[in-house]
Amino acid sequence: MLPKQTDYKVGIYLRLSKDDERQGESLSIENQRKMLTDYVSEQGWTLYDEYVDDGYSGTDFNRPSVQRLLDDAKTGKINLIICKDLSRFGRNYIMVGQYTDYIFPMYGIRFIALTENVDTANSESAGMDMMPIMNIFNEWHSANTSKKLRAVHASGAKAGKYYATYCAFGYLKSDDGKRTPVIDPYAAPIVHRIFEMRASGYGMKKIADVLNSEHIPTPMNYQYKRIGKNDPHDYTHIWAASNVKLILNNPIYIGTLAQHRSTSVSYKNHKKVHYDPSEWIVIENNHEPIVPRELWDKVRELEASVSRGKRDKKGDLAPLSGLLYCDCCGYKMRQEYIRGAKKLRYSTYTCGFHSRYGKDYCSTHRIYTSVLTELIVKDIRAKLQLIVDEDKARKQFLEKKSGLHNAQTANDKKRKREIEKRLAELETLIQSVYENMVLGKVAEDVCIGLLDKYQAEKKTIQSELTAIQESLDTIAQDENDVDEFIRRLKKYAGFDELTREMALDLIEYITVDECVPRSTEPRTIHIYYKFLDKPLKNKNNALK
Repeated sequence: MLPKQTDYKVGIYLRLSKDDERQGESLSIENQRKMLTDYVSEQGWTLYDEYVDDGYSGTDFNRPSVQRLLDDAKTGKINLIICKDLSRFGRNYIMVGQYTDYIFPMYGIRFIALTENVDTANSESAGMDMMPIMNIFNEWHSANTSKKLRAVHASGAKAGKYYATYCAFGYLKSDDGKRTPVIDPYAAPIVHRIFEMRASGYGMKKIADVLNSEHIPTPMNYQYKRIGKNDPHDYTHIWAASNVKLILNNPIYIGTLAQHRSTSVSYKNHKKVHYDPSEWIVIENNHEPIVPRELWDKVRELEASVSRGKRDKKGDLAPLSGLLYCDCCGYKMRQEYIRGAKKLRYSTYTCGFHSRYGKDYCSTHRIYTSVLTELIVKDIRAKLQLIVDEDKARKQFLEKKSGLHNAQTANDKKRKREIEKRLAELETLIQSVYENMVLGKVAEDVCIGLLDKYQAEKKTIQSELTAIQESLDTIAQDENDVDEFIRRLKKYAGFDELTREMALDLIEYITVDECVPRSTEPRTIHIYYKFLDKPLKNKNNALK
């Protein structure tokens, strides 16, 4: 039993969970306050302070006001804690028991849960006897509520209900029952511009720098500004690469509502864990998109590209940065500058492995940027000239890509029709043999022999059909790839110079072979075009 006290400095604790909260302090908080302050006044005690956690779960003891309450109790500012009931103090039976049974007595603190007749100064009361059971029941209630809420949220997400606390930057929540995202006239153009900058080759840090230079508010700053409050979470108020990345990877901007992407470990452990994309709840065409599918796909392609360009000291990103590889060792080529006649600086690309470790590991493979760019421009212009006759170019590109000719494709299609016809015949023959055996027209041993023959033939030609179909599917995909390459190539008809966007649009990567001084042998520069060339591995069987 606690030492007898007559002079109490009281701290009253008030809490309401997120599930019941409303704008500002709720009516339930007001009811708790009135009940507890009236009780303190009736007892003639001194109310030191009140501690309010409005909108916080009882399973989490990292609540700001409960932490302040406990600090004040340990430092002697209060010696009596009163709450409406045990569940207000917490719904974690281990933590509640730890405080009421060990910590509070150690510091000489009295604890009262008013409506449940729990008073640590009276250990003989029925309320104290029932306290362990009530604590367990309170935690069970949280566990059960959490389970139900997860089920409700999953069901709502499948029905297209938008559950995000804050709407994605670029959208506002509509007033319909599903809170369907609607375009925000101010933020949507910023989102679209972010995608356009990324598609043109801007890095995420560079995009963030541009937005900061124009004093565009961050997504969270903007959300708080809309409701007339200061953002308590963001102290820098500047865009970071992480902000840009979140926007670029969110499918909400193409009209797709993807929810159920993360959850907490449990109702007591709020650490976030992410679901595999296959487990997301996804609804296509749920709302009006901000970003066209073509622009979204272009950004996805860029994210998957081998190019991770590096900016120079001026912040510029060279068109070929990150796209060049040494043909011998497979390492990326590094842009360097050398001094020539009259102290002029010339841009070159050199094997990155050689630059790091020296000539014992790889040769320089040095090539002037101007020479390499001229070769690439010449090759692109040659392909543009070729597509003047688009059908001829398409056929030539397709033969290069697939290694098959139209005659082979026609033969495959003809053989496919023959097999499909024979398979239908075999099905009829198998059914007929069964029926004749049942009717007694064919002996059982004869029936078995015929069935074995038909099934063997069926299995053989089915395997052949599968192989033919795979070949035709590959050719169909090759045709789509060639059409996409031609479509992209047409965009740059009449271009003046090689740009970063053009390089990323057309080129997968480029390999540069060894430069042998005073050699009469020509160097090989191999350009692997997107959708057109099948990338080849180097001699080390990997591009590093």
